[in-house]
Amino acid sequence: MTPKSEFSRHIAVNRIGSNGLKITVEATADECRLIARRLNLPDVTMLRCRYNLVSSDQNSVVAQGALAAKFQHVCVVTLEPFEDVLTASFNIKFVPEEFFTESSALELDVEDEIPYTGNNIDLGEATIEQFALELPAYPHKPDSVLPEEIIPEEEVQAAPVSEKRINPFAALQELRQKKK
Repeated sequence: MTPKSEFSRHIAVNRIGSNGLKITVEATADECRLIARRLNLPDVTMLRCRYNLVSSDQNSVVAQGALAAKFQHVCVVTLEPFEDVLTASFNIKFVPEEFFTESSALELDVEDEIPYTGNNIDLGEATIEQFALELPAYPHKPDSVLPEEIIPEEEVQAAPVSEKRINPFAALQELRQKKK
């Protein structure tokens, strides 16, 4: 059994019709708190996605989404939370579970496929998943800089031997050698 999503917005596939369906889903304040907890963010104050849904073959649904979010990150440099906004567009395809194959999910040149059961697709869960995919892996607070004592590995390897940093534990190693 699939666990209940923090932000569920089920739409019946037969509601889409031949002309398609445009719909916007937005998380409530309570749902935003749960989404922040799930994604390990200090806060999510707004999460909204505008969808253009079109019926496709074999009860599949092609969805074009335009995502907008306002949230807080933790800076990887200063470890301080900071406000951020994100906008993104994406294409996904909801596919009935019986037509979904893992191999098609791994192909890079096709749109992402999300399996569904029954007659409903969950636009809320799809929104959370796309938001999570768009989050930067190493968020930086604007104007944050690395402390001078931290040198990127590429610079350490490129530096001449005389300029390489000394291992801070080298002195401890020397003491151990002297005790023996």
